Amino acid sequence: MDKQIESDFFDAFKSKYGDYDVLGELAYTRLLDRFLRQVRPMNGESCFDLGCGTGAFTRRLRKFKLNLTGVDISSKCVSLANEKADGEKYLAGDLMNLDFPDETADIIIYSGVLHHITEPMERLRALREGLRILKPQGRLFAYDPNAASPSMWLYRSPQSPLYSQAGKTDNEVLLSRRELMEEFESAGYNNIDVRGLSGTTFRFVESKFARAILPVYNMYEILMMLSPFQRRLGTFLISVATKPAIYTK
Repeated sequence: MDKQIESDFFDAFKSKYGDYDVLGELAYTRLLDRFLRQVRPMNGESCFDLGCGTGAFTRRLRKFKLNLTGVDISSKCVSLANEKADGEKYLAGDLMNLDFPDETADIIIYSGVLHHITEPMERLRALREGLRILKPQGRLFAYDPNAASPSMWLYRSPQSPLYSQAGKTDNEVLLSRRELMEEFESAGYNNIDVRGLSGTTFRFVESKFARAILPVYNMYEILMMLSPFQRRLGTFLISVATKPAIYTK
């Protein structure tokens, strides 16, 4: 993974478009509902949003009355996030080398960031660093594009005839449920659950062609949300896991 690519890409996005708030409100509603049901956040818990960008998802966590901290590699995104902050704080940092003490967080969130870490061993390093800052029985929540999703494959797989590089860094990869399950387990987490989620609409995509057909994609998301195939083929993979009550490195 080339970290400079990530920093440069999101710095440039902020300079060109401003807030990196690309999901539709239905998508945020779906993500927050899953977060509430599976993570069960409690008032006053410390929650670290790792890979927070400009804080689009972090801000929507305010209603849970958590002690929120966002971390991102892009200093420009962090600067904008702090301008929009209302009680939460944002810091520039490296997910593989976090500047927090052990057992600091009740909850960690990877906001669509794991698929930006190209190599499995680097993702494992990031997950272990997240585990380090989690308190015993602390919870992890993550969402990433699903390699098994037909729509995500068509748009983001280099093997697809409709593949687009627009709005995508060179580091990004599609992830499978099996990969994530194995990596969470190898990192030391337990109570691991990874499943697809649909209804993940978008409000903005950088590709002009994709923007033109965005209403069709968003309708597909709503229909897939109602289908029995969502768990396997949902556009995003939602990952939830916990740190063991007794953990030894």
